[in-house]
Amino acid sequence: MRLLHTLAPWFTGVAAVAVYLICLPLAAIEQPRNAQLFSLPPKLLRIVAFQFREAAADISFLNASAFLGGKVPQNQEQYSYFFNTLKNAAALDPYFLDPYYLMNASLIWDRYKTDEVNDLIAKGADKRTWDKLLPFFAGFNYYYFLDDGIKSFRYLTEASKRSGGNSLYDSLAARVAYKANKTEFAISYLENQIQQAEQQVEKGKTRDLERRLAVLKAIRQIEIAVESYKKLFGSLPTSVDELAKLQLLLSVPSDPYGGTFYIAKDGAIKTTSDMVDVKKKNGG
Repeated sequence: MRLLHTLAPWFTGVAAVAVYLICLPLAAIEQPRNAQLFSLPPKLLRIVAFQFREAAADISFLNASAFLGGKVPQNQEQYSYFFNTLKNAAALDPYFLDPYYLMNASLIWDRYKTDEVNDLIAKGADKRTWDKLLPFFAGFNYYYFLDDGIKSFRYLTEASKRSGGNSLYDSLAARVAYKANKTEFAISYLENQIQQAEQQVEKGKTRDLERRLAVLKAIRQIEIAVESYKKLFGSLPTSVDELAKLQLLLSVPSDPYGGTFYIAKDGAIKTTSDMVDVKKKNGG
């Protein structure tokens, strides 16, 4: 009798998970695309799955993959089912990479619940403390889709840290900080990364960082000159050359990427190179 009491929750959980994760989703897949789709709330599914959460997460992910079948969901209900199934997989096993990867590849680029989807990806990055891919996804999404430079910088720098100082992540993080009007923050960050790389005898890895740092320092010089000009004249200067003529700049800084610095209509300092080698940019 004790054994029966012990095994009863096990059998109940297995049966419930099997019915929900296999029978209902497969039936929905085989029906027309306008079929009624159903998914349990993540918290309830975690209870029902009992000690078989990892297996249930695998099945949830397979159901989402099978449902997608290489096609984009056609309506709100289908997007909701696809999202909830992946959300369930992540809730059942937060260390499982594939659900986050599929969310990022499909839902993010379709602009479906971007905030909520990227929040899940960010939580996955926090859980998978050894993984550099998810913080990179989260950082990119925060900047590109959600216009959140602070969170973007946080996750891109975390991706760099986990990768052992990948210069690509460093450059992107500095770029985000610059775009968010935090030039000094970007300069400080790059100087720190270059110092760490030099200490580890990785001079070759610092060349691109040093060029980007030079651009940011030039931009900061121009920003300070623009601030002085605005205090004197109450408006924006027409060009960087004007700042040099008024001796608010000692000279017009050069862009190591081969571009020319200019003042945008909103007052932001930019370069025609966009921090990409002009020769490469022009296909040279």
